[in-house]
Amino acid sequence: MSSFEEFLADVQELFAYHTYEEELYYNEKYHSEDEIQQLLGRFMTEDGMEQLIDDIYVQNKERYVYQEAFQSYLNKEGSTDSSYYEVTRQTVFNPGLRMIMDDDLQIYESEGVIKLKAEQVPVQFYAENSMYGHSQFGELGYPSVDYLSLHVSMVEDEDTYRIQRIEVTS
Repeated sequence: MSSFEEFLADVQELFAYHTYEEELYYNEKYHSEDEIQQLLGRFMTEDGMEQLIDDIYVQNKERYVYQEAFQSYLNKEGSTDSSYYEVTRQTVFNPGLRMIMDDDLQIYESEGVIKLKAEQVPVQFYAENSMYGHSQFGELGYPSVDYLSLHVSMVEDEDTYRIQRIEVTS
């Protein structure tokens, strides 16, 4: 669990350091496979890394740039066309993932694979009647409560468990 929590903290770095060049946004600090591998390699297998990269990026020349949904959000940041939460809700960037309590997470082993699973866990971002919540979170597209599902497969790799697959639904 501690390794997964560290992963959730570190993965946020992939949607940061936004740089705009040639009409595309990319992460100035992490835009090559080697840089992403250096950041997350201790947490993920090669297959897991491929899945994560495919979920977030597309290859453009010699760098990874954000997929279209992220591009659209960054191009129109602050508009009502898309919101931060709408863009991140089905990804590892969903801020609610770090709010899932250990009690809501099932951890079990199946055929040598450790699975972390949470199904439709209610995550409350703010009280429905909170003016502060609406102004601070609602404007970013957060619902007061969302229901998150998380499926993570981890395999033993180099004497530690690494993420082979991760799926987030909201």
